[in-house]
Amino acid sequence: MIFGHKKNDDGSSKENAEKLEKLEKQNQIMRVALEFYADVKHWEEGHKYRDEDNATIFTDGSESGATVDKGSKAYRALKACDNI
Repeated sequence: MIFGHKKNDDGSSKENAEKLEKLEKQNQIMRVALEFYADVKHWEEGHKYRDEDNATIFTDGSESGATVDKGSKAYRALKACDNI
């Protein structure tokens, strides 16, 4: 947690604010992916969920949404964070 900052004449305060904004964006992206895998219902068989393209995915009852996903949400989150 950042409680304050000291403004320097060399612009480091602006750089720190930009770094903080980038980290907050990355944190939000990763949090969404982590929440998907942490939700018990995504590990239950025969569940439906929305993928990254907003398509509804129905599992056939023998696999869970997280199994069908095969880490796709995590992979996309990591790639999105790399592009920030």
